[in-house]
Order: sequence, then structure tokens, then C-alpha cells
Amino acid sequence: MIAIGFPLIYRQGAGLLARLGDLVQPFGRRPYIVADAFVQRTYGAAVRASLQAAGLAPVFDDFRGECAPRAIAAAAARVREGRHDCIVGLGGGKAIDTAKAVKIETGLPIIVVPTIASNDSSTSRLAITYEEDGSFIGPRFMKANPEAIFVDTEVIARAPVRFFCAGIADALVTRFEAEQVVAAGKPNFFDARPTETAICLAEHCYHLIRTYGPQAVADVAAQRASSAVEKVTEANILFSGLGFEGCGVAGAHAIGLALSVLPGARGILHGEEVAIGLLAQLWLEGRDAAFMEDMLDFYGRVRLPRSLAELGL
Repeated sequence: MIAIGFPLIYRQGAGLLARLGDLVQPFGRRPYIVADAFVQRTYGAAVRASLQAAGLAPVFDDFRGECAPRAIAAAAARVREGRHDCIVGLGGGKAIDTAKAVKIETGLPIIVVPTIASNDSSTSRLAITYEEDGSFIGPRFMKANPEAIFVDTEVIARAPVRFFCAGIADALVTRFEAEQVVAAGKPNFFDARPTETAICLAEHCYHLIRTYGPQAVADVAAQRASSAVEKVTEANILFSGLGFEGCGVAGAHAIGLALSVLPGARGILHGEEVAIGLLAQLWLEGRDAAFMEDMLDFYGRVRLPRSLAELGL
């Protein structure tokens, strides 16, 4: 059996945040927005104005930065008490994961609005949960992929370039992990074999990253929402998200997760960890010296760590 999942709709483009009200309106009239304090300070007024202009009545969650069981339960209770009819995850990975977990608890539609392109989780069913002290608990799964993902590339380009580079790393590994899953005959995140569609997505994701990655990094460093940024944002979020969930993960993520629990790892981004994990996976695969040299050169061009020392471990 083969299987893959998709969001109902994916929209991406410059200036999209100003249109958010019209885009959210088909999913509900009383959106409950999960966003941390920084995102609320930076984008809260614009988001609120757009939603209210569309006749919606938004309420922002008091999200403290950790996708923890107590925070999830409290947010779900507020959603029920306020009779909200849709959830918006606005910001980075933990805010989005918390919004997904609230969807799991309430069954309401979820709209994902990432403000950084630092990983490929936006399109997936996964919500990674943590203890309040930041220690890892594990994933929870929505029944289906998010109803909508809306990505404003001007917002992505204004974020610190380090986040964008981490997203490139998370996308870069997708093809290589897909190859290992297929070769080993292992299941994907739908407990089935990868579809040809998922495999093609993983392969083209790699092509986009290798072709446009260095220019996109330079453009984000200059806060330019260029055509290269558009292509790599799509690779980081959409291609890699569908690819990893539809194909599965392998050594790069296993090693990256192991690195995340080492002393001193707090503050290292997920993509930076899997970047090192990919180098280890490629070495275990027996890749030749020329291939590894080319990969290390590319890492340098897109500002990725090439050693544990560069990672800060």
C-alpha cells in the first residue's frame, strides 16, 4: 500500500499577510491565534487589522514559547470557552506545533502562517511536544494535514538569515533520507510505502536547494524577497514538508535528534542539527571523497555547520 497526505490549500507570496483576513474567512469567523510575544509585537497589529477588516473576531493566545501539555490543555480550554471556530498558528515551529496540538484536542480547522522558513513542519500532521523545561516528549499526530498554509515571503525575507539557512538544511536532507527509506523498504509517516509523487517531490526539493540556495541566502541576508527566495521558501516548507512525511526520515534526523539532547545543545536549531546528521549519514553510506567535498563546499555557501565545533558542541 502507498499513501501520502496534502494540505487543502497552500498559498505563498509577497504581501500575503495583509490579505490574511480574506484567506482565513472561509474557515471560520472567530479565529484563535497561537503566537509568541515577539511575533505578536512584530505582526500582531497587522494580522488583527486584516482579520477584523474581513469581519472576523480574532483572539490571541498567551503563548509562552513551549509546546507543552499544560499549555496545550489551557489553550484548548480557552478555545472551547470562547466558542472559537478555527485555529491559526502564527510564527515559528513551537507556536505552530502548539496550534496543531490544540486542533488535535478540539477538532477545529487549522491555518498555519509561518513567519520563518526554518524547518519543514508547517504542512505536516506532526506536532512535536516538550516538557515545560524544554526536554523532548515526542510527536502527536493530527488526523489529516492542515487545512491551509499561508506564507508571506516578505515576512520570511525579513527574518534572521540563520533561520532560513536552517530550513535549507532540513530540506536538503529530504532526498537522501527518502532514498534510504525506499532502499530499506521502510514505511513513511502514513505507515505505507512512499508514493512516486513523494519521491519526485524529495528529488526536486534537492534540485531547488542546490540551484537557488546560495542566492536565496544572500537575498535573505539583505532582506530581499527575490525569485530565489520564493523558490527556496517553497522547497523549505512545501516540497520538503510533503517529501519528509510522504517518504519518511532516516539517519540524518536520528543523529540530529541525538545531538539535540547533548549538554550545550539548547539554542541550536533543528535544521543545524540535521545538517550534521546528514554528513554522518552520507559517511555511513560510503559516499566518495569528491561527493563529500562538494557537499561541504555547498554547506559553506549556504552557511551551514560542517562540524560539531561549528555547531557549538
